[in-house]
Amino acid sequence: MREQLFFIARENQKQTRVFIMNILQGLMRPLWNDVIRRLETEMKTWRGNLWQLTRCYEQWVADTMTEEMRLVSRKEQRHFYGTLKKAHAGLARSLEAFRVILNGNVQKVLGVSLAEAEWDIKIAEPEQPDIRTFRASNYNLDLIWFLIPMFLFRRAFEKRFLEKIPWEVETNINRLAAQWEDRINAAIDGMQKQAVQYVRDETATIESLLSSARGRTDEIRQMIAELKRYSEDLSAN
Repeated sequence: MREQLFFIARENQKQTRVFIMNILQGLMRPLWNDVIRRLETEMKTWRGNLWQLTRCYEQWVADTMTEEMRLVSRKEQRHFYGTLKKAHAGLARSLEAFRVILNGNVQKVLGVSLAEAEWDIKIAEPEQPDIRTFRASNYNLDLIWFLIPMFLFRRAFEKRFLEKIPWEVETNINRLAAQWEDRINAAIDGMQKQAVQYVRDETATIESLLSSARGRTDEIRQMIAELKRYSEDLSAN
């Protein structure tokens, strides 16, 4: 039984990243087009040499990506739970099948009923997206800003800044997906551990009841044999 619950959890965890990226993939191009338009407007207000321009760009991108990832996370998070819900359903079905067969035998032999499994899984939104920005000027060109006449080359550097935006968006979308993958898979682990604990608790309860039972020895032995076969069948699936 434990192997079956483990298998359900792992199979769904393998699909979490793919599921999330399928949702986020469609947001990339509209987002980077919007950011490019905003950057074009923002750069018109920047003044100074290459070093100053580069620092303005890096800070603006970090602030913008942080805010955009927060917005995407809050808006789309309810769509990220596909594998969590599938894992929940799979674990619940296995536990219910285990409970039904166990309950039927326990009622027949001992005259008691088992409690149903209860679930209470919550996922917190990442508080701070993990932002990673590139160094805007290669070869430390901003360190020799005094040799670069900005009235001649400013437009070239602005174009370079704009060209990097798709990379910035894709990088941060992927990092956001990784954060959500970690959180959702951790929640799936938590559910699987709850399910295993439920089986352990019920098994311990039945063992205790059986140890104190008197008479009907053949029926008790038959119930144990049936439960063992059921457990082996689940593990083999």
